[in-house]
Amino acid sequence: MEIVCLDLEGVLVPEIWIAVADGTGIDALRATTRDIPDYDELMKRRLALMDENGLVLADVQAVVDKMGPLDGAAAFLGELRQDFQVVIL
Repeated sequence: MEIVCLDLEGVLVPEIWIAVADGTGIDALRATTRDIPDYDELMKRRLALMDENGLVLADVQAVVDKMGPLDGAAAFLGELRQDFQVVIL
């Protein structure tokens, strides 16, 4: 059996942190690993921004709760699953 591995964010659903930035108006949260390749540094920066702006995990979860798949993502997965085992990372 062949396996297809997909990333979740930016492939099947929008980038979570960009949605958080849009929902909170904190543009600095739009940074991704394209901007700051060191993931540890990126997450420390995000956590610091959350702290500075009084955001908590529940605020991020509230944004995620409103998100859905990108257009065509469900159909794409349905087609893939006909011929492959799909792993979402």
